[in-house]
Amino acid sequence: MHMGVLRGLAPVLGLALTIIGSADVARADDHCAMCGPQHRARFQVESARDVENDWITAVVGITAEDADTAALANRINTEMAWALEQARAESKVKAKTGGYSTYPVHDDTGRIRRWRASQQLVLESSDSAAMTALVGKLQARLQLESFDFSVSEERRRKVQEELVTEALTAFRARAALVAKGLGASSYALDDISIETGPQYQPTRMRQEMAMAKSDMMAPPAVEGGTSRVVVTVQGSIVLD
Repeated sequence: MHMGVLRGLAPVLGLALTIIGSADVARADDHCAMCGPQHRARFQVESARDVENDWITAVVGITAEDADTAALANRINTEMAWALEQARAESKVKAKTGGYSTYPVHDDTGRIRRWRASQQLVLESSDSAAMTALVGKLQARLQLESFDFSVSEERRRKVQEELVTEALTAFRARAALVAKGLGASSYALDDISIETGPQYQPTRMRQEMAMAKSDMMAPPAVEGGTSRVVVTVQGSIVLD
């Protein structure tokens, strides 16, 4: 076609394209106008299980006071060295030293009268008999500060995986129930989140067992109990 003719048709072609584009938009608007509004429903489900505690964490420590800081440090170090020696002899218990602190003790006038120092030893084990025997031995010279039962990381992870499967099944069942109850023919998943954080409380041994000391200390009487592991699935669905 001659270039002059094309130049003459250009405004017309532009107008035609504009009209076609407007028609497409209009048809799209008409189509959306025929669609019903989307309804969403948000809810959550939980799957939980009481799990036997299989992990023990005990904390023992030494606290002493002295006007002489060197003598005080020597006493703390000597007692902790003895405790570590006892702990290393028990292969079924893991041991690590905890915090070491030294601070002044003042009299009524604000003057420093003496110094107080303390250090902790943290013990961990899955063997209740080995742990209680070691703690009983250490209580001859150290003080038991806490004795906690919990679910081991390995067992908690395994249980959580099972609970995730259960919770997702429960979420789908709840979604179908909600859709049916609201008269929807079907539903689609909009969003979902899964929470598997540690939501259980460890069991702590009664403190009245913890403080007495003697040369022949009996092992503490303990009961592991259970901890509750929870998985939560929450999300929303779009009803059709």
